[in-house]
Amino acid sequence: MPLKVTFYLGLFLFTPQSCLALTIVPENMGISFPGTYLSGRGQNAVSSPAHNQLYVVRFYVEGEPGKKITVTVPNNQYLNHDKTSRKIKIRRIFYGCGLSKRGRTKINSNGRSKLLCIGAKIRIGAKIPAGNYSGTIPFEVNYR
Repeated sequence: MPLKVTFYLGLFLFTPQSCLALTIVPENMGISFPGTYLSGRGQNAVSSPAHNQLYVVRFYVEGEPGKKITVTVPNNQYLNHDKTSRKIKIRRIFYGCGLSKRGRTKINSNGRSKLLCIGAKIRIGAKIPAGNYSGTIPFEVNYR
């Protein structure tokens, strides 16, 4: 009786899943509220993301052309008072410029995104000292 040996050849498909790493090209990585806000009045301070806004986070992302990306900001972010060690919690994050309201966009055919912006909203409450608030907001950029 002849010995029958069967070989199975596996077919490996190579599909590059995001071969290029994402690179953040900063333009302005800090966020600030330049006006002096009074305490005790319950004021909202908003730094809206727009192309001509100087006080928001502005950056570009370089990566694989045509791929979609998502920008996310972790919860519970704080900004610092300019003269004291007091922190104030960011109530809301706004995405703008080339980002959708959910923080999504696409890398252009040249390998670079449009200008991307992140803004924020804070509330100056009764026990919050008056002054200027600023800081940096950590964020992640990933392929979708």
